[in-house]
Amino acid sequence: MSERFNVRVGAPGADAAPDLWGLFIEDLNDALDGGLNAESVRNGDFEFNEADREGWNALTAWSTVGQVEVRREDPVHANNAHHVRVTGPAVLVNEGWDGVGVAEGGRYRLACFVRAQGEPARIEAEVGDGLARAAFVADPGGWQRVEADFTAVAAGRGDLRLTVPAGAVVDLDCVSLRPIGSDGEPLTFRPDLLQALQDLKPSFIRFPGGCVAHGLDLENLYHWKRTIGPRHEREQIRNMWGYHQSRQIGYVEYFELCQATGATPIPIVAAGVCCQHTPSDTKAIPADEMDAYVQDVLDLVEFANGGTDTTWGKVRAELGRPEPFGLKYLGIGNEDQITDAFRDRYARIEDAVRAAHPEITVIGTTGPRSSGPDYDAGWAYARERGTPMVDEHGYQNPRWFHQNTERYQAYDPAEAKVYIGEYAGRSNKVRSALAEAAYMIGLERRPEVVRLASYAPLLARVGHKQWEPDLIYFTADEVLPSASYFVQRGFGAERGERVHAIELEGVQGEPVVIPREGTVKLFSNGSTVAFTDVVLDGNRLPQVVTGPDGEGVLLGRIDPAATDLAFTAERSEGAGGFVIRLGPEAPQSFLEVCVGAWLNKMTVVMRSDDGISNDEDGPVHWHGVRTGEPVRVRVNLEGPRVRVWVDDELRHDYEQDLRPEQRVVAGALSRAGERGTEYVLRLVNATHTARTAAIELPEAGPVSASMTLMSGAGPDAGAPGEASPATLVDVTTEGDNGIDLDLPPWSFATGVIRCVG
Repeated sequence: MSERFNVRVGAPGADAAPDLWGLFIEDLNDALDGGLNAESVRNGDFEFNEADREGWNALTAWSTVGQVEVRREDPVHANNAHHVRVTGPAVLVNEGWDGVGVAEGGRYRLACFVRAQGEPARIEAEVGDGLARAAFVADPGGWQRVEADFTAVAAGRGDLRLTVPAGAVVDLDCVSLRPIGSDGEPLTFRPDLLQALQDLKPSFIRFPGGCVAHGLDLENLYHWKRTIGPRHEREQIRNMWGYHQSRQIGYVEYFELCQATGATPIPIVAAGVCCQHTPSDTKAIPADEMDAYVQDVLDLVEFANGGTDTTWGKVRAELGRPEPFGLKYLGIGNEDQITDAFRDRYARIEDAVRAAHPEITVIGTTGPRSSGPDYDAGWAYARERGTPMVDEHGYQNPRWFHQNTERYQAYDPAEAKVYIGEYAGRSNKVRSALAEAAYMIGLERRPEVVRLASYAPLLARVGHKQWEPDLIYFTADEVLPSASYFVQRGFGAERGERVHAIELEGVQGEPVVIPREGTVKLFSNGSTVAFTDVVLDGNRLPQVVTGPDGEGVLLGRIDPAATDLAFTAERSEGAGGFVIRLGPEAPQSFLEVCVGAWLNKMTVVMRSDDGISNDEDGPVHWHGVRTGEPVRVRVNLEGPRVRVWVDDELRHDYEQDLRPEQRVVAGALSRAGERGTEYVLRLVNATHTARTAAIELPEAGPVSASMTLMSGAGPDAGAPGEASPATLVDVTTEGDNGIDLDLPPWSFATGVIRCVG
């Protein structure tokens, strides 16, 4: 039986944030090459190398029959240093990304640079076993770019085979195969993935990172000028996520993606430092090179917005884009630690941009988490400088989102505005999607503070992931939107102009409690660690050893609200740290104290709820566990208070957040319609109980509602690499002064209520 509750929509308040919902795209999980990039040939430039990934080289993704030699002499371009010399008879075979696919009747363009040694040579190209065929001629002399169009006679997947005849010697590079669009030109973006992005109706797109923007080191920084111009002239670099960046999607293509989706661009430039989460210490651009770097940033604004009479506006026009791209925002930095080097370099960049371009809203950074030292330091620095907007990130578990639907009500609107540049519920389960929806309603309620928000990461190729969860999964042939995707689409599809207060009657928050019984276990994934001098709640225990297999060692039973553990740990082999788990087994709640987390550079306390973990306190920077050096650790739990000492230093001292979870949440906006005011409603029911929402509107009269309901799956349904287990159903209903809407367990509804009188 359904439980009834009241949703009273109050008077209109603040204007809604017009650009609130957008996208963040980063070259992660093969999101670009092998994904959004419509290119079918993998490593067509022969530039893969050992720095990208162990074992990779110029012929990765290629196989050969006959004589094929990798060469560097007289390349197509200095940025495209490798090519192959093929002596016939020989066959060069590319595997593509999980094969090269074609559609029956589809038109494709094969292109490459060729150079014959001696006589002209006819090279034959074939996809699969006769799915598509074409041929082109390599002439002697210098490098020539050749093209050959063909139509696939059948649908399928296979290798791309290039056959060089006997007696011919041919140099080959920059091999490309792209589908041809309706305008007769090769496509830049894979159509089904582009459509999935367009359906989200984003107001903005943030790019190129994320961590990719500032890279692993100074040589890995993303320099926008090196990603424009002819593709064979662009600088290709290793991707910090463990593969190769061809930069076939560079800055021009990112701007084109914004135009194709109706979004405003938000480029992110490095703040003069590389990523803080690197194996070595964060590096900064030398001070004597900063003037040139700052000028590059100013040139980016001119490239985006300048007239064709400006230096970089002219370059844009020469690249086929005479009209400006309409840049309004510029992000400086990403998840940076607020060091002296950062402060110096960030200030130079922000000062220069705001002086030269006061029309551009600069977005600063507050670290990788929604609390902690980096967050506090980032906000303090933003206040000090008067930065107009800051970028907060929040990868959290569902409990946190349900506890923080009112988070931004406490923020001062007179301070910097907020862009939540990256957030996700740490899983692809339905419970995470609904928690995100509840949180997003809270963001929408506070437009005086929150101006922009984007889920992350956006795209992931199945079988090629470095991070999860992700919003959209895909294979070579399918797009697999997650439940979170349909939440995002619901918010983007229907928007309002004014935010309304909401009063809920008949629902209560879900209590959050500390379990009263559990165990203590020790783990050391990838390392061997001996634990001696172990004392648990006053009882001395024998030595235990954990191994690299990740199997935990049980110490004993505890009360998670009142326990004390101390020991000395010494690693004998491996490169990682160790973990102390306190509490009951999943899916119940438990704590994990991680000593040597994040590449063995941090300590952090985590909490797991419903099988999904979350950072509770930290990470806090530390020198790490060292082989042969003992570490003394103490953990004390007293009610909600958690304290952790490492070598007699108190590193963590906090209270667990026991605020109730808001599992039933509603939000409302309004806008002008053809027959008067229209109301945009959002409702979340993240409980096991079916409910009926009695929605009361501030204006009287007959109304009709068109709602989309996401439901039909349990809270733990959904997994990485799979399409959403929840289904979408369109619901129409009518009422007088409001409507009744049935909300099944674990459901999300969004839509519009219109006057019909």
